[in-house]
Amino acid sequence: MLEDVNFGETMTSDKGLRLLLKPLSKLKSVSQDLYTAEDDFWKIASWAMEKSRLESNMLAKGIKRGDVIKRNGVDITIDDQFFKEEAADIVRNNIPNYDYVSDFVKSLRKLPIGNFVSFPAEIIRTSMNILDTAKREIFTPHTLDDGSVVYPFRNIGLKRLFGFTTTAVGVPTALTAGFSALYDVTEEEIDAMRRFVPEWSKNSTLIPIRGEDGNLKYIDFSHTNAYDTVVRPFRTMINGVREGIEEGQLTKNVISSMIAVSYTHLRAHETGRNIVCRL
Repeated sequence: MLEDVNFGETMTSDKGLRLLLKPLSKLKSVSQDLYTAEDDFWKIASWAMEKSRLESNMLAKGIKRGDVIKRNGVDITIDDQFFKEEAADIVRNNIPNYDYVSDFVKSLRKLPIGNFVSFPAEIIRTSMNILDTAKREIFTPHTLDDGSVVYPFRNIGLKRLFGFTTTAVGVPTALTAGFSALYDVTEEEIDAMRRFVPEWSKNSTLIPIRGEDGNLKYIDFSHTNAYDTVVRPFRTMINGVREGIEEGQLTKNVISSMIAVSYTHLRAHETGRNIVCRL
């Protein structure tokens, strides 16, 4: 993104000011390098973890190096190369990677309006891949030499599915329920609060807080939840059905929920005597 706008290089045509700002291009390079190094570190750590648990789970099911398994009708020999490639494939498809963002999505970054589009696109891609990987791991069988059938990847798939649903759905639900109990906030009060929050928060995960004066406040947890992009359309539909919104409008709301509010769009929403602004 910084490269797209030539950060620190072409912010002005004035030569003197351009020379003054030129050192910022070095800051851009350092920032990119640090971000890439951190990103690579966690990918490498994830690869090592996936490789280790693949081997340990297969060994626990009686499958050892040198054995042959069948996948998609093809015989595959279990060796170190198999574990390396399998772990790499999981990391490549299940962890956000900007190298896999399509050219169309990348082109949207250059528009003068709109939000960050690459990360949500990767969240959608990897979320679907996580579910697909978990399904394949859970239901992939293997027949041992004695004729017994085992599912060598099932434990991994179940853990993957549980971890994803916990992160995407369980944590937001638990936080809302926990804070509601802590501050004695009823479901009716949360529903009433949704009628007065800004438009971009109506279908967010709202964590209620009751102030010392007894008035309700909230934290919009959706803005800190990376997987809100995936679950928001479903939450929008549920909220719409509860509110009795007609089908046509509900469909529009669900589609709109997939498009985040633009950071370049200034909105003011009057809630009582307060003006809530978003830039």
